[in-house]
Amino acid sequence: MPHHGKGPYLVKRKARRDKEGNITHKPTWIIRDGRERRGTGCSIADFDKAKKLLEAYKADKYTEKPISAGSSEDNVYIADLIRYYLDCRKDWLARMKPARRRETATQFERLNEFWGSKTVAEINTLTSKAYQEGRTPNTVRLELIMLRAAINFGASENKVRLVLHHNYAIPPKPDSRPFAMSLQEVITLYKAARRRKHMFNGVATHNVSKHIARFILVAIVTGTRADRLSRASFHKEPGRPWIDLASGIFYRRAAKEFAPHNKRADPVRIPDRLLRLMKLWYRDDRAACVPGYQYLIHYDGRSVDCRRGYYTLKHVVFGRERATEINRHTLKHTCVTWLLSEGVDIEDVATYVSTTPNVIRTVYRHLLAGKGQINEVFSKKRVGSRRTLTTPPDQPHLKLVVSNTN
Repeated sequence: MPHHGKGPYLVKRKARRDKEGNITHKPTWIIRDGRERRGTGCSIADFDKAKKLLEAYKADKYTEKPISAGSSEDNVYIADLIRYYLDCRKDWLARMKPARRRETATQFERLNEFWGSKTVAEINTLTSKAYQEGRTPNTVRLELIMLRAAINFGASENKVRLVLHHNYAIPPKPDSRPFAMSLQEVITLYKAARRRKHMFNGVATHNVSKHIARFILVAIVTGTRADRLSRASFHKEPGRPWIDLASGIFYRRAAKEFAPHNKRADPVRIPDRLLRLMKLWYRDDRAACVPGYQYLIHYDGRSVDCRRGYYTLKHVVFGRERATEINRHTLKHTCVTWLLSEGVDIEDVATYVSTTPNVIRTVYRHLLAGKGQINEVFSKKRVGSRRTLTTPPDQPHLKLVVSNTN
């Protein structure tokens, strides 16, 4: 049966025998690319290795080919556009934290593995659905958005001439889940973080999650995102958010740092009670010469991202069902929920947590519905008794009129 796909692919090469019928060469996988044949040296049983060699062959073939300006969609391979996109955005990658950079590289590797050998003209619903098969919608959604960004960037740079309207079939964005925590849940989680100790041969030794307790408290009170808390410093350092203990201002974005419009990081005034605690933490850690005392969230002498520790802690404290609803961003949701429940103005809440009033109204509309004047009206005993233009005072009671048809 002929191979109807485009690009290189694997085929089986049969065993070769001599005139007497003895096997001289065992069956292997080879790479077929048009009229070209390239051996892999992999036996039939070693299909996984042969597949990796095929992907490496594709990468060498497509990424080394320069892109001609104004090329049509049929002549531009997606691997070339991905390579060009990453080459032009090296500064963007360099600014990422190492963990985020590795995650982004893995996402582009998955994109290149599936889409690299395809041309831009092959982007359609069917190929997108094939890419999504067996994958979680939220994960594949982010990757397809990255693919679209790479294609559109190539078009803006005149590396490809887009004529068709491509349907990437991107899964819809999942509904936001503002699962706010109750006060008792926050207290329980905070105390568990304060008291959790390292166990060695059944004996508790030292606290291992006091930094997580700090993270929980500051995230709840300030509504700051986890990545900014994990990098925050009491000293003014390049590339780090700065907590100015003297003025009581938390500069959540480092100087000259780029922040996306949907993840703003405006300065915030630290509430007095929390500010006193921060000063106490800094003073005590510095007096005790604790390594990493200059950082808000520190462990073993360095600022840390307590993602794993928080994940473990929430499963220890809460049941499995509740733990799946709670993540680090839930602490920000809790902050906003508590402020709105106490009647704080939407504009003030949006400014405090560094977001827009429109986002507050959209995400937390279940808290806003029925508040204010609406709540006051329906809380009255005689609601509806007020006379209106549609019900004048001299309007007689409606009577049922039965016409005589005889």
